[in-house]
Amino acid sequence: MEKYISLLILTMLAIFHVSGQSIAFTYDNDGNMESRYVVTLKGGTIEENPSEIVSIELDEQKITVYPNPTKGEICVKILPLKHEEESFMRLFDSAGHLLEIKKIISEQTYLEISGNPGVYLLNIHLGTNISKWKIIKQ
Repeated sequence: MEKYISLLILTMLAIFHVSGQSIAFTYDNDGNMESRYVVTLKGGTIEENPSEIVSIELDEQKITVYPNPTKGEICVKILPLKHEEESFMRLFDSAGHLLEIKKIISEQTYLEISGNPGVYLLNIHLGTNISKWKIIKQ
């Protein structure tokens, strides 16, 4: 439903703008981000382009996790990485069992998800900040 509300708002904006581009997100009932869309307004019509790359800002650091969904390996980019802070990732299965802890030592870190297809939870710890991601393995 929230997706439709977002699209309604963008449609209303289309009345005032002939062209432009915006980013829209869809969320599940628990508030977890499910997908990201690049929404382009052209001549009053809306074009949606789903994207496998999602980025967020956390304490002046840009976190990018891709591809999602994945066939097994994901890349986590953190720009800029603050080396003075402890940074690590924790991967959980959908039941909440800890599968892996990996220290982040460079701006680009790869993580292999070796389990069965399904939903995994990734927590990225940057100092005292935590970013939570839902990862789908196909």
